Amino acid sequence: MENVIERFLRYVKIDTRSDPNSGKHPSTAKQFDLLNLLAKELEDLGCINISLSEEGKLFALLPATI
Repeated sequence: MENVIERFLRYVKIDTRSDPNSGKHPSTAKQFDLLNLLAKELEDLGCINISLSEEGKLFALLPATI
């Protein structure tokens, strides 16, 4: 299993800087790079009903195991 530090370092390498002049959220398309990575990781963990909104809200359901 991947080390927490390795995962964190992978996340912080993604450029997620905002654009204060964009007037929208997320303010740059590149912010979706991190969101898409997180969505894929949630899927790999067994989550279902994963959805990512245009506003950058990521939702997932982790099914019960019992």
